[in-house]
Amino acid sequence: MGYATEILEGVRSQIAPDDRVLNAARERLENVLTAAARFPGALRTYRAGSLAHRTANNPVHDADGGVVLDRRAFSNLGPDGEGVGPADIVAQVESAILPELRKQYPKVTTKRTKRAIVVAFGEPVLDQDPSVDLIVALTRKDEPGLWIPNLETDGWDASHPEAHTDLILEANKKSEHTLTRVLRLAKAWNGQFRKPALSSFNLEALAMEAIQDKIGLMKGLAKLLRYGANELAKGKTEDPAGVSPALRLDDRDLAVARLSEAAGYAEAALAAEEDESAAHDALASLFFDFVKPTSTSASKAAIAAALVGGNAGVSIGERGRIAPGGDGRPVKPTRSYGDATAK
Repeated sequence: MGYATEILEGVRSQIAPDDRVLNAARERLENVLTAAARFPGALRTYRAGSLAHRTANNPVHDADGGVVLDRRAFSNLGPDGEGVGPADIVAQVESAILPELRKQYPKVTTKRTKRAIVVAFGEPVLDQDPSVDLIVALTRKDEPGLWIPNLETDGWDASHPEAHTDLILEANKKSEHTLTRVLRLAKAWNGQFRKPALSSFNLEALAMEAIQDKIGLMKGLAKLLRYGANELAKGKTEDPAGVSPALRLDDRDLAVARLSEAAGYAEAALAAEEDESAAHDALASLFFDFVKPTSTSASKAAIAAALVGGNAGVSIGERGRIAPGGDGRPVKPTRSYGDATAK
């Protein structure tokens, strides 16, 4: 194991969720789904999100799932029914599950967001209190996937969360679990910023395209970050299930800039795999919340040499921070996307 991979393993140990919190989140999700499955006209339930995809990091904020309604019981709902929106049926499901859950969780509360019923429990486990996001979904009549609520407009949007889970688990199996390991690191990098540039699902969709087989952890992370920068420079990420529109991205330029800079750090660490100082310095710039910098001018020079050797431009930015670029031109870090103060 080279130095860079050893440092990444240290980051992985920091972001690993505690099993007790994971088990609590899974148990809460199962209890919510059980209560939702009792709703008259419920067809099935499903699990989604980071817990189902095996990409959860510490802290564990929530668990995601849904209840799918039977069209035979609700033929009036949805764009391919009589056009009735989700507001009333979501409120009915919320009212039905709350007394059921209070039998086990006396402090439980619920609220509605744009998509989901958020179930909060008020019972922390190791200072974490994961909630459950429950989506009340509807089967589509003649198309694959589900209608999921948009409670802001009282409308329905097409999605396929069940397929998303199947796709990522299959891709992870094919890569011999490299995919989820790399993804959890990429999510940790993205989460360091005060406002992440990408959603977790966007990273997952990019990872399924970039990581096709077993690959080393450091090499896989560098590949994902560079692939993400290149693909988003062309346009938004398509829905892996081919049901929804392209994935939402508030600021594509910002996402490309952050990914490009991050890819440069990862590539520098990969090139300096056997140089402990250079690898550490590059990964301290990439994972500024997790790796304490121990920079010296010598290690900076080593990273610069590695980057130039890989046809990437480099400059020393504010407070001595190294800023790699992928097009042979010097790139300065800016607070808009690169600086540690932008957390």
